[in-house]
Amino acid sequence: MKNSLTYLTLFVIALAYACNGPKSATEEALPPYINVSYTVPKDLSSDASPELLAKFAWEELIALNWKSSYDLSQKRGKPDTTWNFSQSGAYPDLLVWETYAHRSELRPYYGQIQPFDNPPHYSFGNQPAPIPGTNARFDLFNNLDESNEIGSCNLYAYDTSQMVLYQAKVNRYEYDYIQQYYGDSASLAQAAARTQNNINTLSAYCPECPTNCDCPQEAGVICLPCGGAENEGSIEVKTAWRMLTDQDDHTRFYKDSVIYYEKGNDGEIYYKNGVFGLIGIHIIHKTENYPTFIFASWEQVDVTEAKMEFILLNGNAQPTGAPQTVKRLHGVPPVIDTVNNNVHALLKKINMESIWQYYRLIGVQSRPVNSIEEDPNYYMANFVIESDSTLGNFHGSSIGKPFDGGNNTLYNKTFYNMGGCMGCHGATQLKGTDFSFLLDFAGKPVKDPDVIDLIPTEPSPKVKAYILGIQ
Repeated sequence: MKNSLTYLTLFVIALAYACNGPKSATEEALPPYINVSYTVPKDLSSDASPELLAKFAWEELIALNWKSSYDLSQKRGKPDTTWNFSQSGAYPDLLVWETYAHRSELRPYYGQIQPFDNPPHYSFGNQPAPIPGTNARFDLFNNLDESNEIGSCNLYAYDTSQMVLYQAKVNRYEYDYIQQYYGDSASLAQAAARTQNNINTLSAYCPECPTNCDCPQEAGVICLPCGGAENEGSIEVKTAWRMLTDQDDHTRFYKDSVIYYEKGNDGEIYYKNGVFGLIGIHIIHKTENYPTFIFASWEQVDVTEAKMEFILLNGNAQPTGAPQTVKRLHGVPPVIDTVNNNVHALLKKINMESIWQYYRLIGVQSRPVNSIEEDPNYYMANFVIESDSTLGNFHGSSIGKPFDGGNNTLYNKTFYNMGGCMGCHGATQLKGTDFSFLLDFAGKPVKDPDVIDLIPTEPSPKVKAYILGIQ
């Protein structure tokens, strides 16, 4: 019996090692505040506390920031299981989430959706050329083709001398679902219309759908996969980037080579390459216990010191008015910062160089409610992803009506007026696209990528010279 117990113990240890990957001696000695693993957490209990939700969010970020195996396996969205956070250096060369599919791969302007594991392949209506005289690459994983906060405002740092650019990506589960069921625009539009009609008439995605997970294929509705026992479910990642300057401490930012765009003297759009710093990251994750998605958002800790300003956009996405100073409209709940402090301490014990000690979780939303009294994260907004009051104070029925208090989210056959990120994405749920701006038809498929647009106001000679060099 003793030998049997010994073998059983060894088997359990081996199984834990196989599931979570190799750990350093430093990691083994640390208290298990969060699971530092390459495995994306699939779900958590339906009654999770704010602290558990924050820890779940950090476990997501750690798994998605694991070293990608793409260079070895040619598989996107997969971790290198031989790597771990204790290895030297601030971060690996390529992260798991960076290899997710870009929005122009999920919604190509021309042709069919390609297999998820194909190399980066960006499809626009007017396919840009490289800036003349350069060898710019169009196959980098970071493609910053958005220059505004979903049509609400443009964002700048250092007196409008540095424009913030964005990109949005999806994981394999969401991508494969759309490719398999609605791989062309016509079928996707039909499914969205059917889903919207069912929500309006039945308060459900379909008559036979007990939940918003695993709706039967024959229902013909957009019902993205949920994380649970079998898989990680649908994940979307939005990131904010900008060029760094001498005023920034470059050692405190994740940096990578990116594709970005500018307009030439001939009026044509060209692509360029440059090294940008990551200043914000937004993860939404659909799970069985949280089918309205878990929304989590991080900022680089120095963004509030970078003289951030925004310029409001009109209905045609044209700048209007003078730059306004970005202000945090709602504070970060204390429980979130407690979790941040504990995770940062853990990361520094594992690796003093880890870049993620300089990124701060600012909020997590898990279930729709109707007021800030029910959830301190009701107005959750990222300083550099939802910067103006339209998004920072959102509690409306649409982007066009951001403060009307109308229905914007459906959960368990009940409508809610949710605020912040979930409420804003919820407005797309009621339009039939299951919380995803990437699946609607507002400017998608994308005809032209957005260009970097520097609008200086009385710049210094140094800034003028910099702008001339960029343009």
